[in-house]
Amino acid sequence: MAQITDTGADGVDDGDQARRRPGRPRDPGYDKAILDATLQILNEKGYAGMTIDGVAARTGVGRPTIYRRWPSKPALVIAALTRSPGLSPTPDTGALRDDLLAFQRDQVRMMDRPSSRRITAGLVADLVADPELAETYLGDYVGLRQTSVSQALQRGIERGELRADADFSLIYDLLIGPLFMRSVVRGERLGPDLAEQTVELVLTAFGTSAKSRRRRASSPHGRPVARRSP
Repeated sequence: MAQITDTGADGVDDGDQARRRPGRPRDPGYDKAILDATLQILNEKGYAGMTIDGVAARTGVGRPTIYRRWPSKPALVIAALTRSPGLSPTPDTGALRDDLLAFQRDQVRMMDRPSSRRITAGLVADLVADPELAETYLGDYVGLRQTSVSQALQRGIERGELRADADFSLIYDLLIGPLFMRSVVRGERLGPDLAEQTVELVLTAFGTSAKSRRRRASSPHGRPVARRSP
């Protein structure tokens, strides 16, 4: 990766900030170089091996320039992940099942990458100690994916495939939770059928099809649940 010769904040000597014109817009070239280098190091060395010094050395950008943009390592990692090539928006295939399967299969492929598991595990550990940064992660990174899924769910309601009272946040957790638990917490490789299993779980619980209604009306042992008289 080509280095950027850093004379300070966006081309100004770090030791002489007084000469820097107030309100001068920062150079987007620095942002891209820093974020690209961050992603490269994360993929090569994982979260624990990624350091601000390493990013500075790879880009030729000074530490003060990096810290003026992102105040900490976790903040820089979140920014890099948010801008990284990630999951495609949940497609509109015309059927909710297919929309959710496309999303889940992308998620399974991403979480099955060893680098992805290492990055997520390390970042989440740091976020536990910083609730404000955790909110940024949830809003800027997770929020993009959750919004995409919510749009697919809303289309499902409009087509009559999903109950109108479906809890979108709970559905997202039901989709992502099993993947996160197995991949990040247990360190397991995700099975190829896990996408189908989790989508089926959601549609059984919240779908409007006759098949879903029959399953919801049965107990875990398959016996009909007693209904109260009106």
